[in-house]
Amino acid sequence: MKFPSLVLLIVFIATAQFPDTFLGSVSVGQNPMDVCLSPDGSRAYVAAGFGFATAIDINGYSDFSLAGLVSIDGEPVTLQCDPAGDYLYVADLENNLVHVVNTLELSVVKTLDIQPDPTDMTIYSSGNRIYLSHENGMITVIDTESQTIAETFWVGEEINSVCITPAQDLVFAADNGSPEEAVITTSTGVLTHINSGMDSYGCAVSGNGSRLFLSCPSWNIIGVMDIASSTVEGTISCTGNAPDKMAALPDLPYLYGVCPDQNIITVFGTDDLIEKGEIALAGGPANIAVHPDGERLFIVCTGDNKMKVIGFDPSGINPVTHEHILSVLDSPSIAPSVTVTCSEGGTVSLSAFDLSGRTVWTAETVMAQNETRLFRLGNVPTGVLIVTSTIRGTVNSVKVVAL
Repeated sequence: MKFPSLVLLIVFIATAQFPDTFLGSVSVGQNPMDVCLSPDGSRAYVAAGFGFATAIDINGYSDFSLAGLVSIDGEPVTLQCDPAGDYLYVADLENNLVHVVNTLELSVVKTLDIQPDPTDMTIYSSGNRIYLSHENGMITVIDTESQTIAETFWVGEEINSVCITPAQDLVFAADNGSPEEAVITTSTGVLTHINSGMDSYGCAVSGNGSRLFLSCPSWNIIGVMDIASSTVEGTISCTGNAPDKMAALPDLPYLYGVCPDQNIITVFGTDDLIEKGEIALAGGPANIAVHPDGERLFIVCTGDNKMKVIGFDPSGINPVTHEHILSVLDSPSIAPSVTVTCSEGGTVSLSAFDLSGRTVWTAETVMAQNETRLFRLGNVPTGVLIVTSTIRGTVNSVKVVAL
């Protein structure tokens, strides 16, 4: 049952609940790469890398069964339903095709020629458009009414992830080969770019539509951009690796990141920009989708070839202890500034490095318990800098841009 968002939010805060109750799993075929949900939430579809699109019936909150397999003569990597749920669009990496599947009969009815290296899909439901990204920096727009390619155009250097705002007015494409991210206005098709200052692999928009989150595995951080102003608000330092793929809950301020090498789902706060903890999930989680009810996460795992479902429960989360928090206050700037909040007090050491690893700035001071202090980086070279703070062996890092 779906609770009103306000009531659910109050319960969540009071009990510190996280989606870590294991609800079940289903074998979905070898090397599953992506998962999507039908608009009515009755089915999950999985792109299995060795030639199948797998349909899973969602019979109840924790009851899942195999509905059937669609043979795809190729290598499915990403997929998405049309707004009515009547057709499934499966991108094929091997043959550079999109296979159109009738979801009632589970059969391919049409194929569409596309550019090489498809990577991810998002849907603009009210406009009957699917946006398909390509690693070569292109976007393909599929018209789901006519089942044709509407247009294909360049947006960047290397696109591995796309996402759309809850209002469906903007599509974002994370660019792993450029410090700029692509933005497409869905109503007009106009393409613009915003400067994040980082190479971004994954992207997701907060449930309230105010923030864009960009994962940067090379620096193990998540960049946070204010969508209204198209500016960088700061970064979230990841305790382990930055996630490859991310998804946000629609009604609660939480973001979930998939970390395949660590066999975990990392939980972040979309309001306070803090890493909340992690959910152990064996089997090499590869991709994630949120059920339309906003209460369940569907995750495909390449290590054991299963789709796994987790739901809300207060137990089992591994909390992250924050002895100190490092945040960006002013960047880009001639003299960027950061703040350090120290929960237990102690000696904090800060350093700034350029992208070659050269130390360009240092500072050290003693901080009291629960103190927050500002540090301004003066006389540093222009460009992207990585700032680290260390207290009693705990290290955090953020990115700043010096002008």
